[in-house]
Amino acid sequence: MRREPGSRATLEVEVDADRLARAADAVFARHVQHAKIPGFRPGKAPRAMYERTYGREHLWEEAAEDLVEDTYREILDAERIEAIDRPEVKIAELAEGKPLKYTATVVVRPEVTLGDYTKHGATVEPVAPADDEVDRTIAAMRESHAQLRPVDRPAEKGDVLTVDIDAKVGERTLSFARNAHIEAGKELGITGLGEALVGMRAGEEKKVELTFPEDTSEGELAGKTGTFSIRPSQVAEKVLPALDDGFAKTVGVADIETLRRTVRNELAHAAFHEARDAAADKAMEHALATAAVEVPDVLVEDELEHLVADLKARVKEEGVPFEKFLLQTRKTEQDIRAEWRPIAERRAKSLLVIDAIARKEGVTVSGNELAAQAAMSPLAQVDAQALRSPQVLASLARSIRNRKTVDKLIGLDSPDAEREAIRKAGGEDFDPHAAPEPKAEESKIIVPTKTDATPEGREALRAMLEKK
Repeated sequence: MRREPGSRATLEVEVDADRLARAADAVFARHVQHAKIPGFRPGKAPRAMYERTYGREHLWEEAAEDLVEDTYREILDAERIEAIDRPEVKIAELAEGKPLKYTATVVVRPEVTLGDYTKHGATVEPVAPADDEVDRTIAAMRESHAQLRPVDRPAEKGDVLTVDIDAKVGERTLSFARNAHIEAGKELGITGLGEALVGMRAGEEKKVELTFPEDTSEGELAGKTGTFSIRPSQVAEKVLPALDDGFAKTVGVADIETLRRTVRNELAHAAFHEARDAAADKAMEHALATAAVEVPDVLVEDELEHLVADLKARVKEEGVPFEKFLLQTRKTEQDIRAEWRPIAERRAKSLLVIDAIARKEGVTVSGNELAAQAAMSPLAQVDAQALRSPQVLASLARSIRNRKTVDKLIGLDSPDAEREAIRKAGGEDFDPHAAPEPKAEESKIIVPTKTDATPEGREALRAMLEKK
């Protein structure tokens, strides 16, 4: 084997003439079963008659292909070579009675020289949620369950207006919004639009000069100023539910005390995960900075493909054709690939380094761990059959091992360590690796019996909140 730059290795292989002859015999035995030669039943024609009818070169060429496949795998296993791409094969000599000679050039897993990756100084130190954070979270929950009640007065900050808005930019007039629900005084994508609604009544019209942001989806309007005509058809105030046990039941808990405890617990878990991610990032930054490895282009290209495919999927979810997205961003796909190449290079290096650390630390994934994670994965809910694929299971196993390796680096290599970190953040005890319990039937939302808020207003408010 000859090592070459770019984590490539070239194998120079010679297969003896007898093995090549046996392989050619096997190829003939396969083909003769389907040969149509006058005077002979399928599979019974002599080789000389077969070769006279169909030729002989293809037998030796196919035999060479079979031998290359077999011997290449044999060499990889014997030499413990980890190939990460398909080989480039060149036949150097192929002739009856002579050895088969070929070269196979393949990208192999590069050697990683690890630094002192344990000296990263990162620790998982979540900050326990304060009482005011719990209060703000519950306040946001109340707002998400608020109703809208029409009022006959000028709009105040916090009111929700149902508006039609047109915008004129130069000679162009745009239908900016129709029957939209916008909160007065709220900071919006177009600076000043929310403030312009304050003081308006239903049936009035106001014209204001506003500037489109630089990152607007309509690229040709970026940074331009237009005249916005605002016409509210309704002004409504938010009616928040009372902060009592009845409200607690609408969000699925028994009473206010349980709601506060549940919110605090959720915030503690969120704080833990935030601290965990921060520590993991710091540890990996140190590991990457102190490691030396030649990253093969094939791995970089693979990561780049994943990044672009993910972008296309997200753009599709927004209902925007990818070609239109490119026009809006004024970029080509090649521009995006060039910009993201450094990210792909870092991701590829990260995978190599974390794999090297896992090998050195002896991190493995048991069959029980793999089965438990497979059962909890979103894919299990969408396509259970996919989890029978060796490729899918191998990918999931690598993901689990990577997580376990990073957790070990930051001192979370046991469930007890994770539990203790969450308890310090004010969270309740739990088993982080247990399968989730089946969800109980969702509690029905309790709506106050006496209200003059309209159903349409409630739906409008919920739709508006979802866009935050």
